[in-house]
Amino acid sequence: MKSKTIILGILTLLLFASASASAATPAGDERPISITIATPENGSRFHSDVVPHEVRVIADISSKYAIANVTLDSGWETVEADPSSHIEESVHVESGGENSIVVTVTDEKGNTESETTMFTIITGPPPARMYTLHGLVTGPDGEPLQGCLVSANSSALISKGVFIGSTATTDANGSYRIEYVYGPKLNITAEKEGFRQYKSLEGFEDAKVEFDIVMTPEEKDAPGFGFIAGIAGIAFAFCLVIFISARRRSHRNC
Repeated sequence: MKSKTIILGILTLLLFASASASAATPAGDERPISITIATPENGSRFHSDVVPHEVRVIADISSKYAIANVTLDSGWETVEADPSSHIEESVHVESGGENSIVVTVTDEKGNTESETTMFTIITGPPPARMYTLHGLVTGPDGEPLQGCLVSANSSALISKGVFIGSTATTDANGSYRIEYVYGPKLNITAEKEGFRQYKSLEGFEDAKVEFDIVMTPEEKDAPGFGFIAGIAGIAFAFCLVIFISARRRSHRNC
């Protein structure tokens, strides 16, 4: 009888210890909600010149239970997004510099999880792209033009009345190459004696551009046209003088 009591006591102690251990040990370290912010990427930098700055937030949410609420907080504006596993929502940020947006998700069981992305907004337009241009300069018949002066100037004003750019002269094959010219757009000109000046404002998607130019010959006066025009002018002036003199005599006779 005594041994049974001891055994029962030991079993009771073991059961109590097991229950205590179960209560002290968490069921697992898996969180019921997981948030991954794809955009803006943590630590990213981007340009914006519109105030307040609008930031597009793209995030994926994994939840054990149904998602009940999703909010985005920039510290200046709080936006409530549709409760979904994938969100694409815009939120405004008041100023440039270092900023952060907090995405908070709550599920139907009341579990809440937050994720923060840090980023830097650089105010003002993005830096201008640097271009390299090359190509051929030809006449309307496709023949290459040697000695043609080609210029490419930035459309951005560097200082009052000054645009930065570069020039090149075509070789015997009509080829030219201009390097290290800043955008955002380029004023391209080409000049050669006997041809009209070529002018064009161009914007390019690629930094290295092949740009061909076709020059138009200057129009020349037809032979003898100047002489004929001169004779016609003299004749017109002579007739005008006779007409005026006749009018004066007519008035005097009256």
